[in-house]
Amino acid sequence: MPTTRDFPPQAWRRIVAIRDRLETFLDRRGYEPVATPTLEQTDLFLRKSGGELAAKMYSFTDPSGRRVSLRPEFTSSVVRSYVQGNLTGPLPARIQYFGTVFRYEAHDGGGLEFQQLGAELIGADGPTADAEAVALAAQALAVLGVEGHRMRLGHVGVLNAMFEALQLSERARVFIVGSFNDLRDGPAGMVLVRRRAAELGLLAPRRSRELQSLVRRLNDQDAREMVQGMLAETATGPTGQRTPEEVFMRYLKKLRDTEDAAVIERALEFASALAGAAGPVDEAMPKIEAVSAQYGVDAGVLDPLRKLLKALALYDLKGVPLILDFTTARGIAYYTGVVFELEHPRQRGAPSLGGGGRYNGLVKALGGEKDVPALGFAYAVDRVSELLPEEFDDTIPAGSTRVLVVAQETAIEKAVETAERLRAQGIPAELDLLGRSDVQAARYAQQRGIGTVMRVGRDGVTNEWAP
Repeated sequence: MPTTRDFPPQAWRRIVAIRDRLETFLDRRGYEPVATPTLEQTDLFLRKSGGELAAKMYSFTDPSGRRVSLRPEFTSSVVRSYVQGNLTGPLPARIQYFGTVFRYEAHDGGGLEFQQLGAELIGADGPTADAEAVALAAQALAVLGVEGHRMRLGHVGVLNAMFEALQLSERARVFIVGSFNDLRDGPAGMVLVRRRAAELGLLAPRRSRELQSLVRRLNDQDAREMVQGMLAETATGPTGQRTPEEVFMRYLKKLRDTEDAAVIERALEFASALAGAAGPVDEAMPKIEAVSAQYGVDAGVLDPLRKLLKALALYDLKGVPLILDFTTARGIAYYTGVVFELEHPRQRGAPSLGGGGRYNGLVKALGGEKDVPALGFAYAVDRVSELLPEEFDDTIPAGSTRVLVVAQETAIEKAVETAERLRAQGIPAELDLLGRSDVQAARYAQQRGIGTVMRVGRDGVTNEWAP
């Protein structure tokens, strides 16, 4: 039987204190709480989540014959609620949630249920929005007094663009991304990955590779004559129900449709070098640029990552180190951009403390009329509770009037600085991400119940008014 976990009064008080502290932290940044059903239709979690999550879900057929599942994560449920029109109001929608998720985790002794708290930012794209989510995920644990954690940062969009530049097929790309954990182990890991690639037909034996290359260069008639000749020489018995022509066509198609082994081999070497370049941002970025140049990947492919790091530099991450690591993978297939994981040395070998990323295709995949940019993150609250300092308590600073901070033209640096200063003083401050005019900002503030709008210029001078 899977293990479950009870929370006696003292342990549960800690969970509740974490929840309250983090909910206040997110509330001050404009994230409103929602609740979603514990039980959802199974298809909701399978449309974009990938097979890895499906294997961890607790699913069954309800009395009406529907296939349902205990939620393994919140993001799909939040997006489903948005698509159905339950989350009304202007974009971006800033959402937070807390509750139990149910997922089989072998390394947790077959753990059944976990407490999760997270946030989603729906309707904002670009590096400024990415930076807000990444910064929140890093800062919030520090607010709890947790120390010693670090964040691994990757970018699915950039990684996919790199593999496209290497002319790698989607099938091969998925295989290599799924093999990053082994590629981290150097030569020994590469041996294992090559062996699996051969078993899947991605890497054929050398003689087959040479034949494959030759067939691809021949026209149809020459290829036909060559393969027919080979089959005639090697035929030793009947071919069952298939005619010689059918045997030929199947063999020729197999040769031509099989992945180009040279491309796969080059991509594996590239991925291995990329895995080896992981490290602190200042050290890793030059290495990644050098690896990209070595394999002919255009330097512009890395621009989304550069812009994210520049936007992230505007925030105080409370001393949380950033590790740039393209092998960072969330294990869910819907991510399309930045991805990140939080880890702690005291949790070595265990699941991460939390993480998240951008998933711009999920809204449409779950029934929306069009793609809507979105990203989010979540914490495993049970694991976070194990890292709290002894002096942790449930005291939460009182709130005050909400403020919407708007940048005047290109004054985003000053706007972020102002919002962070207000938050540090206990004043809930929401940062405008859409470059609204004064009229638009006032309308948005009225819709959101925000009492003060503060526009910040490049000189740091602020103008504020009640909408």
